[in-house]
Amino acid sequence: MPLLSKPAFGPRTAIVYITTGALTCVWTGVWYFSFARDASGQISRNTEFWLWGLFLTGITLLVIGFFLGHIGRSARRAELPPPEAEHQEAQIQETAAAVPHPTVPGAVPGVGVPAAAPMAGVMPGMIAAGGVPGANAQPAQPSTQFVPGATRR
Repeated sequence: MPLLSKPAFGPRTAIVYITTGALTCVWTGVWYFSFARDASGQISRNTEFWLWGLFLTGITLLVIGFFLGHIGRSARRAELPPPEAEHQEAQIQETAAAVPHPTVPGAVPGVGVPAAAPMAGVMPGMIAAGGVPGANAQPAQPSTQFVPGATRR
């Protein structure tokens, strides 16, 4: 098993947050400079609300992304084993790679081996209770035990 089989989520998530935040800020700026003003140069309250909301959302996503990146780097360092264990883990992996898996010569993968040789002419379910093929089995004696709802008195 590798030392870091599943690295921390922080770096990848931080990149997504930073990219989304930056693109939100950029496109809010494009909208502000291109489409926000009417013919007289004024910005309506509704448009101003959306501009500030989207711009602050982008800034918030940027800040979260920067903090997640820092947290992710710290988590990666925390996930590493102590230095004295790294040598032991590497030695275990080296030993495991050098020793092949035990196999049976001539075995075909996926084919089961029968536990015992079948008896000719007799199915396993047809063997009598005494263990002698073809012997008549005696029926069981009726029970005298009373079971409510199942037996009659």
